[in-house]
Amino acid sequence: MARAIIDKSILFLVAIVMVIVVAGSVMFSSLRTDPVDDAISEDRIINIALILEKNGKPATTEILMYYPANARAALLDIPSETGLIIKSLNRVDRIDALYDPRSPKPYLEEIQRLTGAIIDWYLILDENSLSALADLLDGISVFQPNRVSTVVDDAPVALPSGFVVLDGRKTLVYASWQDPEAPDSELISRRQSLLQAVIRRIGERTTFIMRDDVYPSVHARFKTNLKNESLKRLLAEFARLDTDRIVLQRLTGAYRSVEGKMLLFPHYDGELVKDIVKQSLNALLNADATAIADKVFTIEILNGTSVRGLAQKTAEIFQSFGYEVVSVGNAGQTDIDKTSVIDRYGDKASATTVANVIRCKIVEDEAVPSTSPADFVIVLGKDFNGRNCVD
Repeated sequence: MARAIIDKSILFLVAIVMVIVVAGSVMFSSLRTDPVDDAISEDRIINIALILEKNGKPATTEILMYYPANARAALLDIPSETGLIIKSLNRVDRIDALYDPRSPKPYLEEIQRLTGAIIDWYLILDENSLSALADLLDGISVFQPNRVSTVVDDAPVALPSGFVVLDGRKTLVYASWQDPEAPDSELISRRQSLLQAVIRRIGERTTFIMRDDVYPSVHARFKTNLKNESLKRLLAEFARLDTDRIVLQRLTGAYRSVEGKMLLFPHYDGELVKDIVKQSLNALLNADATAIADKVFTIEILNGTSVRGLAQKTAEIFQSFGYEVVSVGNAGQTDIDKTSVIDRYGDKASATTVANVIRCKIVEDEAVPSTSPADFVIVLGKDFNGRNCVD
């Protein structure tokens, strides 16, 4: 009888040990799971904050929204001077007032609230790291529309016009130089183009980067919340990313002075940037999305109402979504009831996507008198309230 009791006790102990071993194996396996690999294999949209840091503050912050299933992406610029009511500081201030180079978490949490997008990971490059990475990659190829001549550290630096390969030193010039007579949007476009070029170059040099004797140097350039192997997997994925078709978008707003600081307050209390993110994510999920197009569509906006400045304000909305507004003006009359989008490009689906930005229901393919080469003409009517068309 005693022998039977002992046997049952041994079996019970063995069962407990097996349960512990299995549970431990499952936990160990889960700890080894790579989050980047999981997101890619599950075809989930990945949102990555790309930050170029200067003097301990973000010179630029771009949200890369990437969909692995079709290798398409959009890049959204968040200006450092964006003005918000920052609850944790109990004041109105620039969004970068929250930035701490040792831990960007509070800063990125505020960007998440602003955009409505969950930021999965971040990659930060300071000036030294950006310069070193450019040299490690044997230069970054960009298009420079006009020749730049400036002085850095008492030494002259020149960037010729056209396509140019930038070494580390010239990369920093390209990222920071600004024509005093050019609008701020030109600097934003240059920095977006630079990050686009960095991503492209990483993709082109993937085989080289992944070498055991090279990758540690690449990894050391980034400050990130990704572990070593996860970052390696993400950088390898850049080889698939269709960089030539990244849609460049930006947060827009109105500048106001607050306690001596010029702050950029987002249009429509931040609802516009949330709409940009929603439309971008929805378009990325569709492999045939016309919103993520192979070209940047051009738009002409005509004001068919008596509201002054309506066309210019509408232009800012479409520029935020990545469209190129080539002309704004007045329509032939000021009492047009309904807003319409005229398709001059011959693509009804793309015209509908343009119309959806302002919830316009009328899309036509009739010719309208215009000297503009725009793909689409938007004629604003009295149903347009400055953001959307309403019944």
